Order: sequence, then structure tokens, then C-alpha cells
Amino acid sequence: MLRLEIGSLPDGLTHLELTTETSEWGDVPEGGHLESPVRASLDVTRNGRDIFIKGRADVTAVLECGRCLEAYVFGLEAPIELWVIVGGEKDSEERENVIEVPAGAGYADLTDHVRSELLVQVPLKQLCKADCRGLCPGCGTNLNVTTCGCHVAGHDARWEDLKKMKGTQ
Repeated sequence: MLRLEIGSLPDGLTHLELTTETSEWGDVPEGGHLESPVRASLDVTRNGRDIFIKGRADVTAVLECGRCLEAYVFGLEAPIELWVIVGGEKDSEERENVIEVPAGAGYADLTDHVRSELLVQVPLKQLCKADCRGLCPGCGTNLNVTTCGCHVAGHDARWEDLKKMKGTQ
């Protein structure tokens, strides 16, 4: 859990380095997982009951390539901007980037916000490298590692009418 200890936080600017294990964070979408501890480097400014947080968080993820299905390591890094209100009244609606904690609370849990910001950084198209050749559609061989003897036909009869229309036949 990424906890901001409120009770011992003085007014003014404080720099904090927070770390937490990823075991309770769950998996990354599309079959990946988080591998290293999450690190957050935060500048925290307290002004009475208002706490402003700005910084960066990073973690190493192991993702699965969408072409060759091999696992690869990918660094996730996200900007963090939060406003923590101590003793704030709970609004009927959730506000983005705002955490409200009751007066007298010893800490604010930043885990959900940091996790969300990091997971947004997972690429939609997960590729081990930009020029990944993927798997052979005939035999399933990883074409990044070796070639195969399959002859995959480059001709698809379903496109013949379109080629005739374009005059490229």
C-alpha cells in the first residue's frame, strides 16, 4: 500500500520517496503482470487541511507481445497529481484526482490512484519490438527466432474484385 502519513506531515514542501510491493495490485490487462516494486517520487505541499501531491511513479511490467506471444519487460512511468483534503465533507460525486480523508486519519491511501495512472500507460498494442515478425500462420513458429519451410500464399481470392476495380491486377 502506498500510504501518505498525514499525522507527521509538516506544513510546507516535503519530498517523499514511497515504495510498495505489487503483490496485491493484480495483473496487467492482456495477460501481463507487474514485476518490480512500485516507486513513487513525490513533492508534497501541505497547507493546513489541503495537501497537494505532484511527482512520478514507475514500475516494471512483464507484458505479452501481441504478435509473437513472447513475454517482454516494459517500464511503466506515470505522472502523479493529487489533492488530498483532510476532514473534507464527502461529496455525493467522486472528483478526479481528489482523495478525501476524515479528520484525525493517520494516513491517505494513494494506491488506487497510482495504480490507475500506471495502468493507463500500458500500450494498447503490446509489441516486444516495433519490427516483431510474429508467428508463422502455417506452423506457429516464432519468426523472430527462426524461419520455417511453410509457404504461405500471398494470394487471397477474396480481394480479386477490389483489385479489378483498382486496375492493379
